[in-house]
Amino acid sequence: MNIFGVGAWELVAILLIMLVFAGPKRMIHWSHVLGTHVAKFRKIWSETVDLVQKEFDEAGVDIKLPKEPPTRKNLNRAVTDAVKPMTKPVQDSLDEVKKDLDAVKEVSDTLNSRKKPAASSAAKKETKPLLPQPPKPKPPRKPTQAAEPIPMGTWSGLDSTASTNGNAADLGAWSRIVGDSKN
Repeated sequence: MNIFGVGAWELVAILLIMLVFAGPKRMIHWSHVLGTHVAKFRKIWSETVDLVQKEFDEAGVDIKLPKEPPTRKNLNRAVTDAVKPMTKPVQDSLDEVKKDLDAVKEVSDTLNSRKKPAASSAAKKETKPLLPQPPKPKPPRKPTQAAEPIPMGTWSGLDSTASTNGNAADLGAWSRIVGDSKN
């Protein structure tokens, strides 16, 4: 059951909450008021449809308006009926393709059942699957030795090119690791 997009359990929960907050007397009154408004709406709808249908008939337009107010089910049915001539060829093609696929599946099932030998359990374990399997991941390599650090040089606070008499500011110098050639 689905009323205005609200399911049965949701409707029960709403009614229970209304009963707790409004009480039984007000709920009966609200139901009566809601019923009268729905009856007025249906009467107005019927009168409007009759008037518009009369105008369409006098003008010679071949359109039939619904006597009942539209619901989701009625609208879906009207749209389906209107689109059916355009979608029928596509649906027929899809049905033919489905029949062909079912026939191919039936043939493949019979071929697979013929290929299965009645062998021992050891032979069954050795059979290869029909689909290719993804490659097995390689185990991680174990490090053999720690990699040697790349000689980059160091910053020292003493500048070998600066004068030692204190006249020049000592900003330090970049020195290479022992064994490197100086530039």
